[in-house]
Amino acid sequence: MGFDYFVFYTEASAICIAILLMILITDRIYNTKQEKQIWFGRAILAFITYFVSDACWAAMLSGQFPKIRFFAVLFNFSNYLFLGMMAYGMFMLIAATEKMSFRKSLAKRLLVFMPIIISFLVFTCAYLSNPLFWINENNELNDLYYVLQISVPSCYLLAGFVLSIKYAIKSEIKEERRQFLFIGIVPLSVGAFGMIQVIALNAPTFCFGCTLMWLWFYIQNMQSLISVDDLTHLNNRGQINRFMDQLHYDDDNRVCIMMLDINRFKGINDTFGHAEGDRALILASEALRQTCEKIKAPAFLGRFGGDEFTVIIQPREDEEGPEEVAEIIRRSMQEKQQENLLPYELEFSIGYDELKDKNDNVHECMKRADQKLYLDKKR
Repeated sequence: MGFDYFVFYTEASAICIAILLMILITDRIYNTKQEKQIWFGRAILAFITYFVSDACWAAMLSGQFPKIRFFAVLFNFSNYLFLGMMAYGMFMLIAATEKMSFRKSLAKRLLVFMPIIISFLVFTCAYLSNPLFWINENNELNDLYYVLQISVPSCYLLAGFVLSIKYAIKSEIKEERRQFLFIGIVPLSVGAFGMIQVIALNAPTFCFGCTLMWLWFYIQNMQSLISVDDLTHLNNRGQINRFMDQLHYDDDNRVCIMMLDINRFKGINDTFGHAEGDRALILASEALRQTCEKIKAPAFLGRFGGDEFTVIIQPREDEEGPEEVAEIIRRSMQEKQQENLLPYELEFSIGYDELKDKNDNVHECMKRADQKLYLDKKR
């Protein structure tokens, strides 16, 4: 390992640190102090500090930094601690995303953090009792160091992955399943990149891989914020408009737009409170989602705003048209009301129309559907 290795490793670490810093700064600018955002920032910070410490150790290995025992021990103590903090930060990010109950108890959070404390104490005592236990007289790491270094982080990564898969299997909502599977990939990727660097390549694979993973994770989360309604997990109004801009009349492809509005929704809020109003919106969105999964026709579903929803279907001759879809939605709403023993009626007023010819457009079609919606509400 000479000068070329030092330059390559340092440049790679610097680029990765710069990317993570941009993500961290951007996240801080738009931070709303949600728990998930807080743990995301802490995990990113742990990765940055690890990459700095690891780059210093690489400089020592390549001979560009004095191979003094104090610094060799310091850098590897830092690597050991920061790697554990990275894994813990990712686990807590998963816990916040999946809303695990232990997060609300300080005692339980300390219990989850305890493996890092115990492991670091054992690591420190091992060095104090025998300075050559994990680093020899030539300041080279023994194999035991790597075993100790990955033991606790691996437990956090494995636990995070298993819990994500468990929640994904239990969830009945497609979007939630996808979210749980997506976040479960994060700890799995970190472990995989670490193993590749240790076993196969003498290069900063871990640094590159983890940075790309976090960049991908951040982009996916930003995309979710841009396109998904936070309460119902349906497409939001912006995403509805973007989808509609792609639609046009086609002789072989019907485009039907349905507008739906929860009846007497203000009365639900005024009588039972806004929390119950939110629950009604979630149950209504579940009924719509289940309907779209049942029908054969391609369907696009979104929350237009407030208690108003949009369903856009493109049925063929042998598939359900808006009339049949409306009936299925009404039955699904009745089932939701009965299953949840709601003290109020949960039902939709529905209006629909379709593109008529090449001179027609989706926005005019939506206006006609909206007018029919209010006629249905008056009836």
